[in-house]
Amino acid sequence: MRTPRSTTTKKDIFTRHTWPDNPARIARILEEIKLGDDITEDEKQQLENFVRRNADVFALSLKEVKPNLNVPETATFNLCTHQRPLTLDQSRFFSARIDDMLEAGIIEHAPAGLVKCAATTVVTQKAHELSGLSWEELS
Repeated sequence: MRTPRSTTTKKDIFTRHTWPDNPARIARILEEIKLGDDITEDEKQQLENFVRRNADVFALSLKEVKPNLNVPETATFNLCTHQRPLTLDQSRFFSARIDDMLEAGIIEHAPAGLVKCAATTVVTQKAHELSGLSWEELS
């Protein structure tokens, strides 16, 4: 049975860049971590202390992720991919993730002439998540 989440607002906890040690933010990070039954109380305490010491590396939202790519202007990359067309379910999945990243400001629309790299897309389900597209839906 899951415990109810704290009542702090999103504005109060999305402080990774302005106040990473915000106690409400750290509490939410700890709430989001799911531990197995095989962890001891000492290990749990060590994990909580680790999170508190390294709170600045945890993002609670895509909006807290700010990519910092320093790619030299002279770098060249592959512009052709050899990927099968996406299925309808895959397309819906990617469209939703792209919309999330656009809204968070992680990526932006770019004209084809500005594209400097293209790569195949790999989709995998996180081991600790129970929902998402099945393998058949992704194939």
